[in-house]
Order: sequence, then structure tokens, then C-alpha cells
Amino acid sequence: MDKQPADTPDTDPAARAFAVLGQKVDLLEAAVTGLVAKRDAAPDYSQTLGEIAALLEKMRVAINDFARSPAIKLTPDEMAEQIAAAGTKARASDSATIEKARAQFDNAAYRMERLAGTVVTIRDQRRRLLWAAGGSLLAGMLLWSFLPGMVLRALPQGWHMPENMARHIIGELSLWEAGSRLMQAGNPEAWSALVAADEMRRDNYDAVAKCGRAAVKARKLVRCTIRIRNPQILIRPPVTKADRSSASACIMIDSRTGTK
Repeated sequence: MDKQPADTPDTDPAARAFAVLGQKVDLLEAAVTGLVAKRDAAPDYSQTLGEIAALLEKMRVAINDFARSPAIKLTPDEMAEQIAAAGTKARASDSATIEKARAQFDNAAYRMERLAGTVVTIRDQRRRLLWAAGGSLLAGMLLWSFLPGMVLRALPQGWHMPENMARHIIGELSLWEAGSRLMQAGNPEAWSALVAADEMRRDNYDAVAKCGRAAVKARKLVRCTIRIRNPQILIRPPVTKADRSSASACIMIDSRTGTK
């Protein structure tokens, strides 16, 4: 540093003050010169500062929007109430969905139970129907076994309803054919004898008629001779084939009774 001038009795105070001021001005000039030199050597931050300014503008806009948001204006208690209300609303929606699903499940279970009950009911009804049909059929058969006979026997005999029913059951066209079939089935041997006797009567119709007239005229028993093709009517055990071909017999006719 420069040495300050020594105070002497001969020095003027004003001169001394100007001298000190001159030194300070020199120091100030040297300092300003140094600052100017340093400023000229500093880098240019204009672009960086521009980017920072743009970012700051975006931050300002975002902060302003955030400041205008309703959530910022809420107090902690109000925010807690809104959060609780949102949770309750969400739970209510979930509860409604769960309740709907449970109702559908209960409805499906009820339908399945009802369907199972319907199947069991149909099975029971079918079983009961079969039992009823079988019982009705059996009762009808029992009634048919004796009721028609009782009804037909109660009708007038001149209608021949029992006989016609028998003919209908046998499947014949006339009562004579039905009766012949019944007699043949009831006693085959007697039926064969009856057929042979009818044949004998037809074969000896003229001889029997002649004997009958003679018995009426003589008023006594008359001996008649007839021919018999089937000797099984009068002879037992059966005869041979040669005897069956032709045979004769003598009968007596009583004119009073007409018996043989």
C-alpha cells in the first residue's frame, strides 16, 4: 500500500485532504478496471437463463392451476368426509352387485329344487297312473267275467242273448254252428254218436217212415230192418273196417208211442 504522507505542521489540511481523495480515486479506478476485465471474461448464460425462465413460467401456470383446484380449498376434515363418502359409494355398488349375484344364485337353486321336485312328482304320478291302470284293468276283467252273464241272464229268454253272446265269443255265424262246436268240445264221443245217429236216420228215412205207417195201421209193435254204416253207435268195442262198411239192425217201432 502507498504510504500516507506524514502530517507536518507545514502541510495544508485541504491539500492533505485532496491528496487522500486522489489516492482513493486511484484505488476506485483500479477496482472498476478489474471488474470490467472480469465481466468481459465471464460466459454467456442467456440461453440457459431463457430455458430457466420458460420452466419457471410452466411451473407458475401449473401452480396457479393447482391453486385453483377444489381439492386445495378443502380442509383435512372435508377431504376425509369426501374419501369416506367415495368409499361408501363404492361399497354400495359392490354390495348391489353381490346382492344381485346372490339373488340369481338363489333363483337358480330354487329352480333346480323345483325341477327336482317336478321330476319326482311326475315319477310318482306315472307310478300311480300305472297302478291305477292296472287296478282298473283287473277290476274290468273281474267285472267282465260275471257281470255280462248276469245282465244277459236277466233279459227275456226269447231274446237268446246268452246264446248269442256265446256264439259271438266262439266266432260262429249261427247258433246251430256254435252249439255244435260246444257239444263237440264238451263230449267228443257223444258228439260222434249224435252225428252217426243223424246219418243213420237220413240213410233209413224211407224205411223208418214205412215202419211207422205200418205200426200206426197195425196198432202194435212192428219189426223194421235198417242199414247202419257206422256200427259204433250200437256195438262196443268198435268193430273192424269190414264191419263198418255195411251192417244191418232190427228195430221195433211202437205205434202207440212212436218209440224205437
